[in-house]
Amino acid sequence: MSEHDKILITKYITKEANEEEIAMVKSLIESSIIHEEFYVQSYDAWQKSIYYNISSIDYEKAYSEFLSDISEEKGGTVRLFNRSFLAIAGSIIFACVFGLYFYNSRPNSAAVAEAVHLREITVPNGSTRKVVLSDGTKITINMGSSLKIEPGFGKSSRVVHLSGEAYFDIAKNPIPFIVNTDQYIIRDIGTIFNVKAYADDVSFETLVIEGEVEIEGKLRIDSDKPQKVSLKKQQIFKINYASDSKGAAQTEKDNTDIHEVKIQKVTFAQAEVYTGWTDDLLVFEGKTFSEIIKIMERRYDVKINSEEMTFGNYEYTGSFRNVNEVEKALKILKKTTDMEFEISGKVVTIKGK
Repeated sequence: MSEHDKILITKYITKEANEEEIAMVKSLIESSIIHEEFYVQSYDAWQKSIYYNISSIDYEKAYSEFLSDISEEKGGTVRLFNRSFLAIAGSIIFACVFGLYFYNSRPNSAAVAEAVHLREITVPNGSTRKVVLSDGTKITINMGSSLKIEPGFGKSSRVVHLSGEAYFDIAKNPIPFIVNTDQYIIRDIGTIFNVKAYADDVSFETLVIEGEVEIEGKLRIDSDKPQKVSLKKQQIFKINYASDSKGAAQTEKDNTDIHEVKIQKVTFAQAEVYTGWTDDLLVFEGKTFSEIIKIMERRYDVKINSEEMTFGNYEYTGSFRNVNEVEKALKILKKTTDMEFEISGKVVTIKGK
């Protein structure tokens, strides 16, 4: 990467770039993995170097720390920018709100957007997306999910609406962070957790990695009244709904009966079952064949027809790492399942032998 490109990206991060330079930076990030990685690392490093007492900022010290952080994160060295640009950086008034950027975790696609223009992030099947909100909260959004950000986020409230699955690393702030799903509300004040709330799934899950969250909604089998439960570090809260023989929810979620409620303590290794997707690891433990099909449809962006398959109460446990093709995944599944499959474009047909 050229010194000129580094300067352009840094000017964009620090809000010193003009319209022409902003367009150039967005083009660089969208077309080059190297530029994308430099942008993400530089953005994080610059945030860490910010001094909130603007009147007493040592600009040269802050900028030096910024460069040092980049060097440490890249595991190498970063050449210093010229002194004229350091003077530009020294004239910057640091802002706490840097807007929002997101990028596709797949290396062949990246995009940048400003928070003021973006109120909903939709992630299609076959990809995941990482997001940094204006308050510094980091979110990884799973395949086939959407995240809506309420207007005025970060000013008087921090509220988002999730359909699907996301991994939250919440920035500490006096304002509570609230995640609304179709049936539940998750409240948090600075922690890390994973929420799985797909509309067509037969379960709802929340796993706390660090800190504590509060979950509110229908939490009991014998009552329709909303309740609250607190979830602490390395605890998972899971609700299973009644389903039909194909593993689909029998009715709309508002009227679906709760079949089972669990709160369990999990080890660090067990947590990977629920968060492995953030590292391109597909893990399932005790999943039915129907549940696995849904996961594969989202992951590989395909439609799987398996009407003839009936495996009763069979449950599967396994993991796929860096298996980026549905054919390879199905071949692995076939080793323990009496089945055959055909693939035509994005349609997969599974049949019994």
